[in-house]
Parts: sequence; C-alpha cells; structure tokens
Amino acid sequence: MKNKKIRNATKTTELGIAFRSEVEARIYKALVAEGFNPLYEKVTFTLSEKIRPTVPFFNRIKGLLGLDMKPVQAITYTPDFTFEYNGILIVIEVKGFENDVFPIKRNLFRKHLETLNQPSMFFEVRTKKELLEALRIIRMESPLVQRIRKLIPSLPEKDIPIGNKLLEARDWEELQNLVSSAIVKIERANSKGDDRYANIDLPSLYYLQASIPDII
Repeated sequence: MKNKKIRNATKTTELGIAFRSEVEARIYKALVAEGFNPLYEKVTFTLSEKIRPTVPFFNRIKGLLGLDMKPVQAITYTPDFTFEYNGILIVIEVKGFENDVFPIKRNLFRKHLETLNQPSMFFEVRTKKELLEALRIIRMESPLVQRIRKLIPSLPEKDIPIGNKLLEARDWEELQNLVSSAIVKIERANSKGDDRYANIDLPSLYYLQASIPDII
C-alpha cells in the first residue's frame, strides 16, 4: 500500500514501530539518538470541522445532476513526528515526493498553528542532514524568542524581512536598533498628522522593544 503522504514509499519496522517509509524510520532513530522522545503519527489536528451543509450543492449522481446534501467530512492532519522542547510544540514532517493533497493540508495546518496558544515550530525534512539543521534551530528557540518572533510583524512592512533576518541571526543589538528606529519614525509621523503608519500597533512595538533586553 502506498504511503498517504509519500509516493512509492516502502514500509518498514524499526524499534518495534511500523513506519510508512524507510526515511521516516531513519529520522525517528536520529531523533532518539539526539535525546528527543518523538511521537510517531500519534497526534491528529482537525483543520476543518465536519459540517451539515445548508447551501444547496448539485452534483452528478447516476449520470444526472442531483442535489447532494450529505455531511461534509472533517479535514484532519496527522504529522509524522511531534514532541515538546522547552515548552514549544515541535512538528516534523518527513517529505519524499509529495502527493497532490499534502500541499493543501500543509497550508491549512500552517493557518491552524497560528491559532494555537502554545508556541510551536513546523519543519519539513528529507534527510538526516536537514534534520540535524532543524534540531540546531530548535535548540536555539525559547518561549521568549517565540514571543519576539510573533511581534516582528508589528514593524512597518519594509522592516519585517529585516527583523526576521536579525532574529534568525540572533543579532539582538541590531534588532533593538531597528525596533527603536521604527518607533521614533512612527511617533514622529503621528505627531505631524501623517497617517502613513495608521495601521501600526504601537503598543505591540513597545512590547517588542521591551522584550529584547530580556534575552540579551
């Protein structure tokens, strides 16, 4: 039987666990060797609830156009590996050749992650080398870094990519300078009645500015 997520995958059993592909088994063993305790296909997320439709939907039924009001089933997603690190939910998906459905579920899942109260990170890996790079990133993360990450989009649009790069480089001094400069610029524009930054949430920027020294 083909893997639901990876075409032409070969099932295998390692450490008493039946994996859908050999690469998943290798990734699992690497995670355990690195000191993590991953769950394999144990956590399922509901991306879209089951609904009882009320809007008429007409579909071809037995060669004729007919009314189809059957319940619309829920859309769910079960990642390959999940575990917690430093209070952060880590989700790792092992990818081979994607089927047609997964890109849609991935987008829905990324939207779902934005709604979670728990800090989270999502990785797609294909090789052990990529996994080790993912683990390097994970080990550099903390709830405070997650807080700062979520506040970066409060910056003016053109500063957001710069802020993200400085965050990934952990260049806290330059990030603090960027945020402080943005605040001064916005406050000056507001005082002159200039509404270019009317959509900027200044309290969030103040919070971002105050958060950075806590991590330096």
